[in-house]
Amino acid sequence: MPKTVNVLQVLRLFSDERRQIRVAEIARLLQVSPATAYRYVDELEQVRTIVELDRQIREHDPLIAAAADIMRGLSERTGGTTLLVRLHGLTVMCVHQVRGRHGPMAVSYERGRTMPLFRGATSRIILAHLGDETIRQLVENEAAMLRRAGLPTRVEALRVQLAAWRESRVVHSRGEVDPEALGWAVPIHHGRQLLGSLSVVLSGRAPEIVPQRIASQLERAALRVQGRLEA
Repeated sequence: MPKTVNVLQVLRLFSDERRQIRVAEIARLLQVSPATAYRYVDELEQVRTIVELDRQIREHDPLIAAAADIMRGLSERTGGTTLLVRLHGLTVMCVHQVRGRHGPMAVSYERGRTMPLFRGATSRIILAHLGDETIRQLVENEAAMLRRAGLPTRVEALRVQLAAWRESRVVHSRGEVDPEALGWAVPIHHGRQLLGSLSVVLSGRAPEIVPQRIASQLERAALRVQGRLEA
């Protein structure tokens, strides 16, 4: 039986009236052997350790610490879901998310999930700021993925596209990752180091979308995050 199922079975035994429970009682209630009950408890402790580690990472990551309250304000002003994404090798990973009242019901860039560099504003703004050597590696090794994403597969042509995104400062996308989702993204740097991106994602049905206002607020938010990191 999968560990998650075992853990859930044990957790369901607890209630307001039953805050502590012995291994022997777990075995009796779940109709398993004492050895199996001990294994379930051990698996529960492993899950607790992972959850605690995740909490500590979120509390001590300087990027999250610099951005968390700024993201909340950005979500309140725009109504969108805000995403903080780190560059992770040749992929990106969402490290923090704030749901907005007009954000999509679900966003593929969920916290802890790696995503490719080629689709959606959140990824493409990071792609736009990668170095020349990394771009050459992507063209050599990921040509098929670039082609599927509608991007050039020749180095010089790809550089032209990326330069245009950098010049626009804010990359916008529609439905590239999640249907009907509208995304705006800007890069996050610490000095000259590219860390990742900050994004606002709105449902295509959100009322009164003013792209220029969203882009402006997003740029200001990113500058505040970078200022905190440099301080």
